[in-house]
Amino acid sequence: MTKAATIIPITLPTPFDVGPVNCCLLIGDAVTLIDSGPRTDEAREVLLSSLKENRLSFKDLDQYICTHYHPDHAGLSKEIQQAGVDTLMLKEAVPYVSGDSDFLKWADSFYIELYRAFGVPDSLGRLELLKLKKYREFITPFMPDLTPLPGESVPGHEGFVFLKTPGHAPDHLSLYNEVQGVFIGGDVLLPHISSNALLEPPALHEKDRPKTLLQYRETLQNLLTLNLQTVYPGHGEPFENAHELIRKRLHDQNERAKAIEKLLNDEPLTVFELCVRLFPKLYEKQLGLVVSEVSGHLELLQEEGRIIKAEEEGLFYFRQTGAVR
Repeated sequence: MTKAATIIPITLPTPFDVGPVNCCLLIGDAVTLIDSGPRTDEAREVLLSSLKENRLSFKDLDQYICTHYHPDHAGLSKEIQQAGVDTLMLKEAVPYVSGDSDFLKWADSFYIELYRAFGVPDSLGRLELLKLKKYREFITPFMPDLTPLPGESVPGHEGFVFLKTPGHAPDHLSLYNEVQGVFIGGDVLLPHISSNALLEPPALHEKDRPKTLLQYRETLQNLLTLNLQTVYPGHGEPFENAHELIRKRLHDQNERAKAIEKLLNDEPLTVFELCVRLFPKLYEKQLGLVVSEVSGHLELLQEEGRIIKAEEEGLFYFRQTGAVR
């Protein structure tokens, strides 16, 4: 007899600006943990204590599902796996979570070269790379045991399927129950902040990097077709009215694109010049987020034929095309 799933949110502390992160216990015919928090003593203590409150430990889990590779969600994955628990992630996560040295060197070189082409001063670019390396210290490398395919059923939880929901991360995985209208969505849709479509390197030895904001917008459009009654996000409280929030996120992206287009009225600008104009108090503190935000919206404008990119002396400049909308 199939047991209806019970969802138990667990909130863990993080050392990051985003604040606390949510994990979920999904208890049905199987006992499943979704996400694990960062590799810190504080997060580990709260997670173990929360499991104990439900008469569980790592060894009692039937499986562990990680929504994406970011350390605030995946940091303790290795410890859970070492307790004998099968770990599930999309195959796209493997280069990021496995500690592949070739890929990490490739990624670092990608960011250095791209930041220079964007006009970012080398001093700021190097500082951002140091922050990225520090960020990676909050996860222990591991290899997922299983890589489910989008559309496959979640083992032990009838009605739940895996969805591939890229944009915020290339390996982003969500769980969805159409009948119940339940969506366990990691960082795809957050109630209080907009998920950033972060810059990502291309696959090893490939040329073209993913256009993450365009991917994210496609994900959001796909979510509008789903029965979303209750969303369990990676940060913030569970919420309803998801379709309304999705439309707001898409609207806000369009407005940001218009603001960037307006800044290109008078002269071509680099990504960094746009960052300084749009985020004068934020660009030094959170350069990676700001560059991702600006470059993503530039790709949206290019996709719509509203601006063009030109290269001059190794720098990318963007200017309006004068396209009529």
